[in-house]
Amino acid sequence: MLRMPAFTLQQPASVDEAVRMRAELDSLYLAGGTDLLVNLKHHLQRPAHVIDLRGLPGLDGIEVGADAIRIGALTPLATVERDARVRDIVPGLAEAVASIAGPQHREMGTLGGNVMLDTRCLFYNQTEAWRTALGKCLKADGDWCHVIGSPKACVAAQSSDSVPMLTALGAVLELRTAPGEVREVALADLFTKDGRYDRMHTVPRESLLEAIRIPRPAAGHRSTYRKVRSRQAVDFPQLGVAVAATFDGRTCTAVEIVLGALLPSPRQLPTLDEAIGVEWTDAVVEAVADRVRRFARPQRSIHGDPAWRRHLAGVETRRAMLYLRP
Repeated sequence: MLRMPAFTLQQPASVDEAVRMRAELDSLYLAGGTDLLVNLKHHLQRPAHVIDLRGLPGLDGIEVGADAIRIGALTPLATVERDARVRDIVPGLAEAVASIAGPQHREMGTLGGNVMLDTRCLFYNQTEAWRTALGKCLKADGDWCHVIGSPKACVAAQSSDSVPMLTALGAVLELRTAPGEVREVALADLFTKDGRYDRMHTVPRESLLEAIRIPRPAAGHRSTYRKVRSRQAVDFPQLGVAVAATFDGRTCTAVEIVLGALLPSPRQLPTLDEAIGVEWTDAVVEAVADRVRRFARPQRSIHGDPAWRRHLAGVETRRAMLYLRP
C-alpha cells in the first residue's frame, strides 16, 4: 500500500491568505488533487503543509465576453469540456480537455491544475524504492539527470494536454503573486527549460493561478488537438500537437502550431510563412508537416522511442491540418 507522508491540511479563507501561507510554509497547493495526491503517495514531494484551494471564492466558472473567454482556475475539466460556448468558440480547447485522463479524473481535476501540472519523467514518476535503487535523479533528491547523463538540467516533460492548445490560442494567466498583487503572464512565457519542480516556472513559487484568459478568436477560427498515447484512455501524452488557424474562405490568414510532451516547456513553431496567405493544398500540408518533424526534439524522459515520437509529430500535424482546412 502506498501511504502519503504526514502533512497539515490548511484551509485558507481567501486567495491572499493562501498565497501568504504558500510563501511562509513548506507547502503545496491542492486543487482537484488528481496529480498531487498520487505524487504524495510516491513521496515525490513531502510538504509539511497542503493548502486546500477548494471553496475559495472567485476561482471557478466560465465567463464569455466580447473580447475574451475567462475560465477560473478551479473550474473542473469536465465543465470546460461540456461547455457549449467553449466547444463553439475554441473547439481545440474542448478537444484537448476531453483527452485528459478519464471521465472521473475530469470531474475532479481542474483547468488550473492541468496548466500548472508537474513535469513527468520515466526516472521520476516511480515509487520511492525504485528511485532509491536507481540512485535517484536531479528532479527529486539527486544530482544527476539519467535522461541526458548530466547534472546541468532536468528534462522531465511538460505533459499537460491543455497547455499546448492554450498556448496556440494566445492564453494569458492571471496570477496572484503576493497578497493584493495580480500579475498577467502569457502562458507561452510561463515555462523555463528546467523541469525541476522549483525551477519549471518563471513566476515566484507562491504564485496562485486565479484564471486563464483566452482572447476571443477572429471570424474564421478553427482549432484542433491531436494526442499520441499508449492507449486511448487514462494516459498522459507521449506527444501533443495543437493547431489553431484562421481562414478567409479557403485562404489561411494566421496559424499557430505548438508541440507538447517533448521537453520541460511546450515548443511553439516560430514562423509558418509557408502556410499563411495560401490555401492548404496537399503540398503545403506536407511541407509544414515535414518542418514540424524536423523541429521536434523529443527526449527519452517519457514512454515512446524519441525517433518514433518525432516522426509522429509530422504525422499528427498533417492529420490536424487536413482536418482543419476548409
